[in-house]
Amino acid sequence: MSVNSLSNFLYLGRRCTKLSVAVRRYASTAVNPVDRDNVKPKTGIIMLNMGGPSHITKVHEYLLRIMTDRDMIQLPVQSQLGPWIAKRRTSEVQRKYFDIGGGSPILKWTNKQGELLCEKLDKISPETAPHKYYVAFRYADPLTEDTLERIHNDGIQHAVLFSQYPQYSCSTSGSSFNAIYNYYRTRELPREMKWSVIDRWATHPLLVKTFVERIKEELAHFPSEKRDDVIILFSAHSLPLKVVNRGDSYPAEVGATVALVMQELNYCNPYSLVWQSKVGPMPWLGPFTDEALKGYVRQGKKNFILVPIAFVNEHIETLHELDIEYCQELAEKLGIEKIRRAAAPNVHPLFIDALADIVVSRLKSKQAINPKFLTRCPHCVNLNCDASKSWYAKICGI
Repeated sequence: MSVNSLSNFLYLGRRCTKLSVAVRRYASTAVNPVDRDNVKPKTGIIMLNMGGPSHITKVHEYLLRIMTDRDMIQLPVQSQLGPWIAKRRTSEVQRKYFDIGGGSPILKWTNKQGELLCEKLDKISPETAPHKYYVAFRYADPLTEDTLERIHNDGIQHAVLFSQYPQYSCSTSGSSFNAIYNYYRTRELPREMKWSVIDRWATHPLLVKTFVERIKEELAHFPSEKRDDVIILFSAHSLPLKVVNRGDSYPAEVGATVALVMQELNYCNPYSLVWQSKVGPMPWLGPFTDEALKGYVRQGKKNFILVPIAFVNEHIETLHELDIEYCQELAEKLGIEKIRRAAAPNVHPLFIDALADIVVSRLKSKQAINPKFLTRCPHCVNLNCDASKSWYAKICGI
């Protein structure tokens, strides 16, 4: 056994008790709770997201699905290199999940959001009730294909495919929508089912107000004499520059959200849009969050708020990368005076109102799908994308 392998083994062994507790905690949320109710739904809200491993024993299969998905990442000889990278990164990623409690909380938060969303929809849109939410994750349970089977068995009349990425990217939102198309390529569509698509909602006023409230909550923790000098860093997951240069709309849509949030705040503080979670050696969209912090500290800045502007719930990139790696470890190293991290929208009342308004607007609209969604990037290289968008146009009656 190598030194690194022995170190990893001992590290995992020391935390076995913590793991067993975490497994029990997340096992209770591993099954979509909508499977246990007996309501005959009329409208199904399919909540699309990347997902996350519910506990550390699921990390490898989660990484394997990501690294072999060509919508998410393109690698040479991907069928061989993808599994190798997934195996190589498993122990490192497991350690990070240990540090945040043993597994990803994305399913827990999505279930809470779905429950509150459907409660509100039943009240404000009784003509489309009862509503039932379904979680459809791309890389973790409940997987998209399993959820589509449940929808078929439930016999819903109207399926609303609702991306939980406010800002659209071909690598994230696009992968989930392509997975649905791929599922039905070899299957019959449910008869008499109506389809609607919500692919992006970066500028929704209530989403903007949710971020505004989260930022105000954190600004209140700074002394009044220093509050106006706090730099607000809006942090979003980065993209490889080759994806950006193909025409992916994600950077522009993230920027639109930031601009509206600061407008709502009356530009009360200096701010910047930064990018996190770069993987691999290729060029990615910057400036990176950690490098931006270093740069501002060199300029004499000492107080910061990090805002996860492209995430709707807590997960490893907020709880570990932002909270531990930046707000704790990097802040101490740089001598930052005070740094706070704004909570993700999670179940903020304004955010639930936003979700409900977005769904109701689509249900009442004569337009079942956004024309922008049906348009490929100007330099698209994904042949599957063309067939997928044509299929969505057909099922939505375009």
